[in-house]
Amino acid sequence: MKPHRTLRFLALLLTAAPVIALLASGYSATKSSSAKVARPVHWGYEGHEGPRHWGALDPAYAACGKGTAQSPIDISKTGPGTGKPWKLDYKSTSLRIAHHEHVVDIVDNGHTIQVTVDEGSTLTTARNTYQLKQFHFHTPSEHTVNGKHFPMEVHFVHQSADGNFAVVGALFEEGPASEHLAQIISHFPKAKGDAAHFPDKQIDLQLHLPASQAAYSYIGSFTTPPCTENVEWIVLRDPIKANRAQLEAFAARLHHNNRPVQSLHDRKVSAGNVAGGFER
Repeated sequence: MKPHRTLRFLALLLTAAPVIALLASGYSATKSSSAKVARPVHWGYEGHEGPRHWGALDPAYAACGKGTAQSPIDISKTGPGTGKPWKLDYKSTSLRIAHHEHVVDIVDNGHTIQVTVDEGSTLTTARNTYQLKQFHFHTPSEHTVNGKHFPMEVHFVHQSADGNFAVVGALFEEGPASEHLAQIISHFPKAKGDAAHFPDKQIDLQLHLPASQAAYSYIGSFTTPPCTENVEWIVLRDPIKANRAQLEAFAARLHHNNRPVQSLHDRKVSAGNVAGGFER
C-alpha cells in the first residue's frame, strides 16, 4: 500500500541559539535551551571557509580536522585515498524505517534546502530508536560508490531521546520525474535565509524509498561543522530516481554543498539487506 503523508508548512522559529548552529549545518537537534550563546563562526564550501579549513575556524569545529570517524566516505573495495583493500563486513543490519512525514517548514538556511518535520517518524536500529527531525539535500552527493559521485544525496536526520543521532542517506540518479521533489521545488523559499510558509495549505507528499532493502551502515559524523562524531549512518544502496530538470533545479540553488570523502581509518562498513525493511 502506498504511503499517504499530509504535509503542513509553518514558519521556522529559530529561538534556541544552541539549535541555530545545527540547523545552519543541516543537522538539527531538539530545542534543549533558550539561553543566549555566541553566534557560531561562519563556514562555507569555498576558500578559507571551505572544508579544508573547518577544523581551524573555531575550537567547536575541531573534530572536522582531527576526528577519526568522519563522514562522508567512499563505499568501495579500497580504503579512501589508500589503495589498500578493505573488506565490507556483510551482515544483516537491524533496521526498521517508519516515515509518516507531517512537514513543519521548508527552509533555505544558506547551506542546504531543509524540510523540517513533526514528531512521529521513527528509525529503529540495533543501537537505538530515533525520531526523524528533518531531511536536507547535497549536490552532488557526499558519499561516493567506487569513487563515483551521484547528482544529489538526501539525508534524513534522526535523533534519539538521549541525544544521539542517526542519518539515513539516499543517493539520486537521473530517471523518471520524482513527485515529491516536484512539490519541494515548487515551494522553494524565495531567498537564502527564508522559510516557505503555508499556514492553510495541505500537500500530499509521496516520499519514495528504494524498493530494495539493501543498505550500508557505519559509524561516522555530521558532514558539516561541528562534524560531531558517533553518528550512526545508513546509506541505501539503490538510488532514488529524479529527472534532469529536477536535479538541475536543486543544483542551481545549492551549488556544490558537498564535503569531500574522509578517511575510513579503522572503521568497518556493514552491508546487507535491512532486517525488518521499510514500513510503507
